[in-house]
Amino acid sequence: MFEAIVLVLVVVVLVLVLFAYSSLRDKRLFLDTERSIVSARERLKIAERRFRQGKMNKGVFDSIADDLEGELYSAELLLFRLKKYNEISVDTKATLIVQKLDRPTKYRRSKIESILRETELIRHEMSLLEAKLLKREIKDSVFEKLIKERESEIIKKEKELMDVVFKGLIVWVLLKKKNL
Repeated sequence: MFEAIVLVLVVVVLVLVLFAYSSLRDKRLFLDTERSIVSARERLKIAERRFRQGKMNKGVFDSIADDLEGELYSAELLLFRLKKYNEISVDTKATLIVQKLDRPTKYRRSKIESILRETELIRHEMSLLEAKLLKREIKDSVFEKLIKERESEIIKKEKELMDVVFKGLIVWVLLKKKNL
């Protein structure tokens, strides 16, 4: 009886430690992202000051400013992604895709949901970038660079989704042939 109580306490403490570690890791990621945003803003101010003092050419300044703004907006989008990840609901889309599979598993369903959630987040990020462009808060070159990155991420996610779906279909076809 005593061993069972000790075992239950050890399991509870272990679960609490894992939960605390997970929440601390998320908070640390938020803080690191916010630090990178502040750092990019400070470096941008320094570059602007050096340009105004005449210590830097316009071409060099434009290149550095574009890179720093791209880094700044990427960090802001990462912060957005961290905050909104759990709020995105893709249950209906996932259900439609899983229904097309003949032998859906919990793993495939969770994989499909995670891929769909990531693509929705990327689409939200792209709409935020477009809003910033319309408000003239972001340069065209920085916008184009960030949109290219997001488009390539969407293509990769769609390929992953197709791989998961086709793998399920191929396994089903092979099992069907084996049973015949």
